[in-house]
Amino acid sequence: MTFKNIASEQSQATGADDSLPSGDSKDGLTAAFVRRSAAGLEDCGPHRLARRLRDAAAIDLSLGRLLEGHANALRLIMIHGDDADRAALRSDLNAGKTFGVWGADSTPPVNADRGRLSGAKRFASGLGIVDRAIVTSGRGAEQQLYIVDASDPARHDPASWDMSGMQASRSGRFDCSDLAARPIGAPGCYTTEPHFVGGTWRIAAVAVGGIIGLLDRAAAQLLARDHLQAEAQLLRLSPIALRVPAAWAGILRAGCFADGAPGAAAPETAAVLSVSTRLLTEELGQDCIAAVERSVGLSMFAADDDIGCHARDLACYLRQAARDAFLIQVGRAMLGEPGGMAEWLDACD
Repeated sequence: MTFKNIASEQSQATGADDSLPSGDSKDGLTAAFVRRSAAGLEDCGPHRLARRLRDAAAIDLSLGRLLEGHANALRLIMIHGDDADRAALRSDLNAGKTFGVWGADSTPPVNADRGRLSGAKRFASGLGIVDRAIVTSGRGAEQQLYIVDASDPARHDPASWDMSGMQASRSGRFDCSDLAARPIGAPGCYTTEPHFVGGTWRIAAVAVGGIIGLLDRAAAQLLARDHLQAEAQLLRLSPIALRVPAAWAGILRAGCFADGAPGAAAPETAAVLSVSTRLLTEELGQDCIAAVERSVGLSMFAADDDIGCHARDLACYLRQAARDAFLIQVGRAMLGEPGGMAEWLDACD
C-alpha cells in the first residue's frame, strides 16, 4: 500500500475534508490537514492520545511529530498557565489554531527583555503550520517559557533543515528577533516532573506508529511480490512484530502513570517509566529498519520509494537528544532499589 493510498484511507475514515499531499513525494503536509487531525487532542486521556499519535505516525511520522508537539504545548499551558492563559488557549483552539513547542536554540540563543525576544530557534517543526509556539529562554532554574505568534513567514527558514528524513515536518530555523512574547508559568517550570521527561511516552507512541507503519508497508510490498510467506522473510520480520505489543503496553502504562495520581505522587518514577518506553522504542525502531532493509532490498533505497522514505523518517525521528543520559538515569533507578527490580516494578503499579 502506498503513502498516497494510506493517506486517502485515513482521510475517509476520519471524515476529513482535506488530505495529505498527493503522490508519494511527501513534499509536505497541508496546514488544513494537520489542524483537522489535531482537533480534540486537548480532550484526550493518555490511552486515546497515545492511539491517535500512533495512528497518525503510521501514516506519516511528520504528522505524528506535529500532533505530539501540539499536544505537548496544550498540556504545558493547561498545567503551568494561569486562568487568562487557559482562556486564550480555548479561544485559539476554537479558532482552529495549531500549537508547537520549540526548545532547541540556534545561534544566537533566544533571550528575553521586557516582553520582547531576541535570537532564534532551530529544529522548529511546523513552519507555516504552527500558529502559536511555546519557546524557551534561558537555562536551568531561570529558564522561562514564552508563547509567541509563529505565523509570520518572514521568520521562517525551512532551508536550514537539510536532513534526509522528516522533510514533511516543515522544520527549520525560526527567528525570534524583536518578537512579542507572553510568559507562561514560573521560571524553571518547564523541567518539572512528571510533565517533562514524564511526557516522553508520547514520543514513544509516535515511534511505535512509525514502526508499525514501516512493518505494514514492508508486508504489503512482500505480499505483492508473493514473498511474504517465505520462511526467511517471516524470520526477519516476526521478531520485530512480536515485540510491538509489549512496547505498546508499556507506553499505555507509562502514560496513565505520568498523567494520573501516581505520577503526581512519584514524579521521578513517572519520568523513569516514561523515558524507558522511549529508549525501548528507539531500539525496536532501529531493529525494524534493519530487518525491513534486508527483507525489501534495494528498491527501498530509491529516493522516492515510499518504504524507504518512511524508514528514513523513522531513523531521523528516533534520534532524540540525550539518549545516554536517559539510559543512565533509567539504569540507576531500576537497578538501584534495595529490593531489586521487583521492588521497582511494584512501585510502578
